[in-house]
Amino acid sequence: MSIGVMCSKMLTEQLVNAPTDSWQAYRSPARGYHDLLNITINDTVVNTSVQKEATPIIPLFETSYQNNNLVIGLYGKEGYATQHGIWVNFFGQMIQVDHYSRFQAYLEIRQGRPVNPMSPSRRGVIKDEALNNLCDFIRDSLFEYFSRTPVEDIDPLALVQFYHDYPAQASKLPCFVAARRKRYESGDDVSKMASLSAPQVLSYENPPLLLADKAQIVQEDGTAYSREYGLHTFLELTGAAYKVMEADESRLDIRHLWWKLGEQIQIADGCPQIFHKAGQWGLGAEHEPPAEWREINGHVVFAFSNPNNWDVSNVDFTVGGADPQDFYQTDVWGGFDQQNGEGRSREEMSESYRGSCEREIRNLIGNAVPKNFSWDDLLRFVHEGEQIIAVTPEYKSRRKHRPVSVILLLSNDEILRLSLF
Repeated sequence: MSIGVMCSKMLTEQLVNAPTDSWQAYRSPARGYHDLLNITINDTVVNTSVQKEATPIIPLFETSYQNNNLVIGLYGKEGYATQHGIWVNFFGQMIQVDHYSRFQAYLEIRQGRPVNPMSPSRRGVIKDEALNNLCDFIRDSLFEYFSRTPVEDIDPLALVQFYHDYPAQASKLPCFVAARRKRYESGDDVSKMASLSAPQVLSYENPPLLLADKAQIVQEDGTAYSREYGLHTFLELTGAAYKVMEADESRLDIRHLWWKLGEQIQIADGCPQIFHKAGQWGLGAEHEPPAEWREINGHVVFAFSNPNNWDVSNVDFTVGGADPQDFYQTDVWGGFDQQNGEGRSREEMSESYRGSCEREIRNLIGNAVPKNFSWDDLLRFVHEGEQIIAVTPEYKSRRKHRPVSVILLLSNDEILRLSLF
């Protein structure tokens, strides 16, 4: 077939550029005719492929809808939704369908009329029973896919999005999404206090230990309260435990960790009375304590709800099984929150928080400085106008290589003894 048209030079250029200009290629009316037409304009081969944005970024499976190929997958890797969850290739014409979804479907029509494009512009699809039937088919196909695919082969993100988009159907699936809780490592700050491994797809038939977020704490008088952070300090005791990400929770036994505090440890007056013997732990329900309690032996556990980026005294710690001095040097950083809205730098905040921890250590053991002390640390104990004349290390015995304190001789002949921690 050959068609000849007389028109102005400007219009000719615009018509030629529409399908051939590389900057406008994604909007070219020729896109979509890849299997129907070979188009050449002025010896230039026109791109007739299907544009990238019309197909799912993460395709899950292909199926057939009324004898036409249908590809269904995730709209994006980040789990975002799209306003155009369906693209229809209607005998070469690419049509976006207004359908909000986290999934995307590409229907390539080469037979029949499974949907009804708007005439004559083809700028959309008529919202009628035919379109509703297609949407229902996409939903049901996804349900069948998640029902029949082995859990180890299912993309966790895809299943999460199905729970979001189709909760009624998702509640009937044989699988759900959870993430393994990572153990707390001494010295981690609050950003890692509730860390999770990558999400996994698991079966309702044989779930692992599932733990709710908050720890329930039982005081010596029997009253109980919950804390936002601290659960992960118990994971060496519980073994592998998971957080439910997306599921029908009515089908699962989600346990709550309970901690029965041991006897309070009395420390120096003026110090926060937050330290206890380790006590016992167990697994119960949200409002029902465990039927069996287990001793906490050889473990440091702690919990709190309010982290802070400036002063440790603002963190509502409850601590079990820890030496107070050791705690203020290591695990205390679990309550440090580097996030703030006051324009402070991380260095400024961590220095202030560290200084408050050293203050608490001095409250415990008297005048003291860190083992790797600086001149600034020593000068805190020197009155204005005085100078340090000598610094002498003090050892516990002649056989020890590391000093336990330092003795300062000041210019006014005053002698100060500072413990090392």
